[in-house]
Parts: sequence; structure tokens; C-alpha cells
Amino acid sequence: MQFHAIQHDVFSGDYEATRACIEKLIEQAKPCKNDYIVLQEMADTGWSMDIDAITNIGTLEWVSSLAKQLGVWIQTGWAEKTKERAKNCAAVCSPDGSIVANYVKVFICNPLGENKHYDEGNELFILHIDDITICPLICYDLRFPELWRLAAIEGVDVFTESSSWPLPRIHHWKTLLTARAIENQAFVVGCNRSGKDAIAHWGGSSLIVSPLGEVLAEAPETGNHTISASIDPKIAHNWRASFPALEDVRKELLGNIKVTHIYG
Repeated sequence: MQFHAIQHDVFSGDYEATRACIEKLIEQAKPCKNDYIVLQEMADTGWSMDIDAITNIGTLEWVSSLAKQLGVWIQTGWAEKTKERAKNCAAVCSPDGSIVANYVKVFICNPLGENKHYDEGNELFILHIDDITICPLICYDLRFPELWRLAAIEGVDVFTESSSWPLPRIHHWKTLLTARAIENQAFVVGCNRSGKDAIAHWGGSSLIVSPLGEVLAEAPETGNHTISASIDPKIAHNWRASFPALEDVRKELLGNIKVTHIYG
């Protein structure tokens, strides 16, 4: 399966212009039917605490229409309003336009005050698409390997990370994506925002990493870019079989979280 990460800046306060930019970048990536496209955290609005401004704007309807039109899988970050607060989500839409999963960010970024506006999730989703398994995650989740490990021991082949990661810590982004790939013997597709807004200077550097820690595709820190890589799950399976480190995981040390398998 071919995976694509769509990196871009956001037109502040103009989600329609941002969506047009995303659609143009997807067109440039030239996806084939049933490819998997990863968009950023809160892709069409940018990561924000202004809940009223970024919710109830038809994000999922737009993504569903686009996925159906192109015949591809699309993972998009978006904000779901819940009374006075919200949830930071990554929804996955199938090629027929159906929303098959809506992951809620488990680790919200309290150092930046996200907990003042957003509620954390308590469930992981593992998508089975043909012979490949995929687990969507969001931004700050990257700093918590115990969450990733719970998915890895369920047999995940590809982790797809939708993010808004700031430039001053972009070295952490690259290092942690590579570490998560190596320790979980899985591919990682990290899609990160570029550009600036009132909150931060975002670091771009979207990345696709192999289970051995090899960089398969990388975007620069600035500008709008698409990166793509063909991912064969047999590479992950063969590496785990030849070096079965995951068999030594002590599950009793990991804690518990609901893990839901979805078959596409």
C-alpha cells in the first residue's frame, strides 16, 4: 500500500482556503485507489484552543466526500465539540466515504494548556485493511511509548501520526518517530504542520520511517509538501520473526486501555 503525508500551512480563520490547499497537494501526490493519506492534526483549521471557531464546520463531511471521490483512505485531524469542551480527534475515512474510526487523543498536551479545553481519549483503534494493520495517533502521543506498545503487541504494521509539532522541538519529533519505529518494529508515518500562527512556529519535517529506523521519505521544515512511500507489511512481519523482541514484552507493566479492531 502507498502512504502519503500531506504537510502544509493553514490559512488562519479560512478553512475553505486550507481545504483547497490540501486538495491541491493530494492531487500532486497522485494517489492510486485504496492508498492511505495522512493529514495533520486539526488539518483544516490548525491546532487551536478557540473551540467555537474550529468545530461544527463540516470537516468530516468534506473528508468523506474527498475520500469517496478519489477512492482512497484519508486520516484527518479535527476537533469535535462536546458541550463546553472538545475532543482532539483523528478520523479515518474509507474509500466509500464511511468514517470507520474516530480516535480521540489519549495524551493531551498539558504543558501547552490543552487540558483546559480538551478531554482525553481512552481507546486505541487498529484498522485491518487487506493484509496491513494501521494505528492512528496524534501529536503529543508520540512522547508516551507505553501507548504505542499496547498497539504494537496487537500486531500493528504502520503507525500514522497526525501532528502539530513546533519547530523549536523538531529534533525531538524526528528522534521520537524513529525510536517508535525501531522499538515497535513497525513503520511510522508522521505528518506535521509547517508555517507560523499566533500559537507557534511549526516544524514541518513530515517523515516516513521503516521498522529498522530507516528514513523512507522526509519533508523539509518549511513549506507545503507531500511525501510518499510504498509500505509492504511483510517487511515488518519478517523483521519481527527474525528478531522477536516483542515476544519479551511484559504486558503486566503496560497498564490497560481499550483496543478496538476494525476490519475494512
